[in-house]
This record gives sequence, C-alpha cells and structure tokens, in this order.
Amino acid sequence: MGFFRKLCCVLLLFLSGNINALQIGDKAPNFIAQSTKGNINFHEWSENKWTILFSHPGDFTPICTTELAELAFLQPEFEKRQTKIITLSADNVNDHIEWVSHIDKYKNLIRTDKKGTITTGLERPDLDYPILEDKNLKIATAFGMYHPKAEPSEGVFGDANKSTIRSVFIIDPDKTIQTILSYPKHIGRNFNEIIRIIDALQLARKYDVTTPGNWEKGEQVVVPTHVPSEDIKEIYNVDFFTTHQDYLRTIDDPTKKISKSKKLESKSINKME
Repeated sequence: MGFFRKLCCVLLLFLSGNINALQIGDKAPNFIAQSTKGNINFHEWSENKWTILFSHPGDFTPICTTELAELAFLQPEFEKRQTKIITLSADNVNDHIEWVSHIDKYKNLIRTDKKGTITTGLERPDLDYPILEDKNLKIATAFGMYHPKAEPSEGVFGDANKSTIRSVFIIDPDKTIQTILSYPKHIGRNFNEIIRIIDALQLARKYDVTTPGNWEKGEQVVVPTHVPSEDIKEIYNVDFFTTHQDYLRTIDDPTKKISKSKKLESKSINKME
C-alpha cells in the first residue's frame, strides 16, 4: 500500500509538470540554438563565467523593448563584473535582428537629457548581447519559462504562439543556478536588483560571507554560522566584528579592507621612489 501511495504521488508530480521544475542549486541545462550572434552552445558560450539568461514574451512588444534597452545600456556594468548576458524570445532570428534597431533607438532616447547628454555617466553602447531564437520552446521548456498548461496567445502580428514569462536565471561559473526570478508579462524587471544580486553572489563566493536584507555594495556583511566567533578575526583579517546574536555576526565589507591595503601599499612604494 505504501509503494502504491508513493507511485501515485510521483505520477501527480509528473502530470502537474513540477517534476521538471529547476531549482536553485541545479545545473543549468545546456542547449544549442540560433541567435543574433550565430549558433550558440550555451555551456561553451558561457566560458566558465557568471551568466544571466533572460526570457521575454515576444519581439516588438512594449515592455520587452524597454527591458532590452535597459540591459543594453547596462552592458558595461555586467562586463565590469565579468558576467555574460543572453536573452531569449520565441520569435525567430530575423525578427530579433530587426527589433534590435528599435531597442537601440529607445535606449538612446531614454538615457539622454534635453541637451543630448548621457545622464548616468555610463557609455552608451549598442546592443551587443545575443538574443536566442526559441520557436519550438525547447529552451523555455527546459528552464520552465512558461506554464505547461498555458494557452496560445495572439502575438502582435496575429501569430498564435505560447509566449514565455519574464524569467531570470543567474548561473555561476560551474553552471549551477544560483538565482531564479519570475515576473508577470505586464511588469518590467528591476535591473538594479539583478546587479545587486550579482554583487552579493560574487562577494559570497569569493569571501565566504552572506548578505543581510536590503544589502547594498559596500555595506556590512554577515559571517556564516559555520565560522566560530573566535576564528572570525583571523579568517577575515578584521580588527573587530559585531555580535548581535550568537548566530548573527557582522563585519565590514571585506573588499574595503583590501582596497585600503592596496592604497597604503601604493603610497609606500611612491615614498620609496
């Protein structure tokens, strides 16, 4: 009877589509697909770097255009973090290529003031990341980017298709999924939050720390519970730490100490010269 009950549970999970749902900690599925940058083998293309895969409901749609424009404008920020970005839409490559000019035009419009000066101080590069073709929804299915029971919807040109939701997969250099975000079709993504997550993930991976709620780059971080309090100063090379509870200890951002040490070292070298 116990075996029969377990078998029924497995069947129910399979029929509901949840058995294939990716979770944080899973390996990102590999795929080969056409894109605006040619044929791409995802795992080879990622080059053992941090990678973010974005999905979009469709080409020539208003919210997607604003999102890809924002992503294009922020390309230098992702490059500084050694993070590759790639996007996906169920439309074909020819449509993607035509759409790129619309995206760049909107990007250049929203990022200038009345005098035509860039408002954020960043460069204004044209869109230079791949947009994947996924007409048969193989990638969308592998990553769970649309509900398996979703009904076809009418595209902007009258084409009946199942469009994806606004998914975000942040994947580490080992091809492991570290973050999954899903947005409804009518709500644009917050790219400042996505950059904040990348900063937190990279900091955690490099220094074995965790980040508190609403953490921003440069703020204090939390020492993991597996590190004994008596070892904190030695392990993190800090003069002090704050104990809020025996399980909640904070230290200054470890990158600040390194930056300060480099500056002092540089000053010493200059004096010697």
